[in-house]
Order: sequence, then C-alpha cells, then structure tokens
Amino acid sequence: MMWQRITCEKERNDSPGAKGTLILGDAFTSDLSAWLEKAQCVYLDPPYFTGERFTFRMRIGEAGWKTSENYIDLPAYTDFTGASREEYVSFLREAIHLAKALLTPSGSFFLHMDYRMAAQAKLLCDDIFGADQFRNEIIWSYQTGGRSLKYFSRKHNNILFYAKSKAHFFDITQVPTHSKEQRSNHLKREVDEHGRSYRSIISNGKTYIYYDDEPSYPDSVWSDLSQMQQKDPQRSGYPTQKPLALLDRIILCCTRPGDLVCDFMCGAGTTLVSAANHNRQFLGVDASRHAFSVCRKRLTHTALTSHAPFSQVEAMLDASVLPGIGYYAVTLNAYTLDGSAFERFEEEGKLQISGLDAVDQWYAGLMNGGSFVVYASSVRLKKSPALLTELSVPLLRGSVCILLIDVLGHRSLWTASGQV
Repeated sequence: MMWQRITCEKERNDSPGAKGTLILGDAFTSDLSAWLEKAQCVYLDPPYFTGERFTFRMRIGEAGWKTSENYIDLPAYTDFTGASREEYVSFLREAIHLAKALLTPSGSFFLHMDYRMAAQAKLLCDDIFGADQFRNEIIWSYQTGGRSLKYFSRKHNNILFYAKSKAHFFDITQVPTHSKEQRSNHLKREVDEHGRSYRSIISNGKTYIYYDDEPSYPDSVWSDLSQMQQKDPQRSGYPTQKPLALLDRIILCCTRPGDLVCDFMCGAGTTLVSAANHNRQFLGVDASRHAFSVCRKRLTHTALTSHAPFSQVEAMLDASVLPGIGYYAVTLNAYTLDGSAFERFEEEGKLQISGLDAVDQWYAGLMNGGSFVVYASSVRLKKSPALLTELSVPLLRGSVCILLIDVLGHRSLWTASGQV
C-alpha cells in the first residue's frame, strides 16, 4: 500500500469535555480575532530577557523513555539573545496589549516574570491596564535552584495580577489551602457543642472564633507550591515548564466552568492542561514546533482543534489499513526520515535509533469536510514508552489518514494512494 502526503485546514479531536484550540504560530501575526474580548483569564509566561538559548530534551524511542539515556537536545526558543532592552520592552508592551484585547470586561491577567524585568513589566501593566486595576504582585517562593555567595539566592518569581475593569470576577473560595497552624500560637483552644475544635480570642470586647477545620486561603506570597523536581512525572523536557498546581490556583480563582483561558506563549502547555482538567475552554499559541509537539501530546485525550502547518521534510511512511467488523485496523509499520536528519546527533555520540524510534506520536482518523478527525492515538510517555503499532478507526464516511509527529517535531499527514 502506497502512502502520500496531504494537507487539511485543521485537526480535530472530538473527545468529551470543554473544547480547546492549539495554534502553532506567532501570536502577534496569527489571526486571533475570533477570541477578542472572549477570555476570562489570560496567563502569560514570556521570555525573561535572559539572553540564553534554551533547548528541549527529546527522548528517543522506547529505550529513551525508559532510561532517559537515549535523547537529543533540540532548540526550543531564544530568549532575546543579543537584543537590546528597548527591543524587549517593545515586545512586552505588545504582549500586554494583546492580553488586554483578549479579555472580557470581568477578566483577569497574570503576567509571570522574574527579577530581571518585573519592575518594568509593572510600569507597562499600570500604563496599559490602569494602575487602579492592579490587584497583586504575587511572590511565588520556592527552594529549588542554585546558591550564591555574592548575593542572597534568588528563590522566587513575580506574578503580576491585573483586572480588565471594575466588573472583575474573583472567587478566592475556589482555591483553599491547608489551615495555617500559626493561628494556634496565641489563641485559646475550645470545643463547641457539635464537637468541632476552634480557637478564640477576645479583642476590644469582641470574641473572634476560628474553627480548626475551616479552610485557609492564599495571600500574595505562595510558598506552598514547589517548583518541579528533576524526576517529576509532569516533566515534558520542555524548558521553564511550570507545575500544574500553580496554574490550577490561577485559573480556579478567576474563572468558572466553561470560561475561556488563553495562553499565547504556551510552551509546555500547563495552562491548557489545567484549563481542560477543570472544564474550561482554552486557547494556546506558540511559535515553537517543539512546544506544539509537547502540548499536542499532553492534550491527547482532550477535545481539541489544532492549527499547524505540515512539514515537507523528506520522509517515507509504511502502513496498512484492513477493514474489520465496524472498524478499520490501521497499522504503522515503518517511518523513515532522510538519512541526513540525524547526522549531527550521531556525530555527537548521543543517539541510537532503529525501527519506529523516530516516531514520537501518531494519530489515526478520517478526513471529513476539510478536517482530519482523530479517533485513536498512541504517544510515548514515561509511563508508556512503547508505541502501539495498531489503532482502530470506526467504519464511517471519509478517507483513513495517519497524522504523525516525529522526534524532530515534523508534523505530517498521510493517506493511502487512491483514497483522496
């Protein structure tokens, strides 16, 4: 069976749950008009003006996902290497303007920064949103990272929190934390008639009662959310990935089920995963094809529409389709990239590749009305390093197709000759 490349307008996964959109492209040049004034929350974790070139560690094949020893380092993004401060400020100003344009009047904006440009970002946000719409500078404090003998070790990030307008929605009761034990330091402990333990204090003739089982809520210093450890199962290999618990708190405090959450520099896609987990719609945009690849994998079982160009890299696909009772059995036999694709990595002595090792994720489905509709998938993960080589697609109208994303981030769509 001969397979040929095709293209389509979009890829769809019609799983249950709140629907999301994932776009591979530059947010400033992509058409986001359909989402203007629709977002209840915009979270942005942009480059920090470090001047570094960040890489993405891609594990190769089943062995790479089992042992972490077979991998390649790919370029993820460049954080304004060689750029001036003025160029970065111009970029940040444009990003904040776009965030405001996407928000509903009751929406919230969270801008995640570090020490380098947090002060400048605050001035920009005051100018664009208005100083009266400032809500918090959240200090996310953590213990990971290095130590310094020349200054106090930098162990926090700054998250600027702004409202779009006075119609702002915020519900802190949706993000309770563990009760703060320091309450008990100077308060009298008692038990009421229902057996509930509480602490009380009399101040200015008035009695204040605090039940031990009452929830506590975060203040503007978040020291209870840790950074991701090296062996954290959430880790995707994409740089500067944030923990899911951090985005859960941000999204839950300012949105309701069904609301739209946007992240137009979405990186590893934690914002999108959190939104999907909590039945929020989402829009994710990133210019890196490796970021897109990571996001697509993390959203494998999520209702999703993806927009991304297809790669024209030299490659060959060997697969078969056999009709059965109610289903097509789609089998992936081989995927071969041009022989020069891995030369650089082989010279560095980092790579062993054979069989289907070049495949990171693949999807089987049907072409329907200009869209590729996904019905089955297999992706490499730490908990499931081996790819399934056979997937089932229902016997419905449309041409059977395979969408494949390889370890170099190339995305291609294939159908058997004669089906189109």
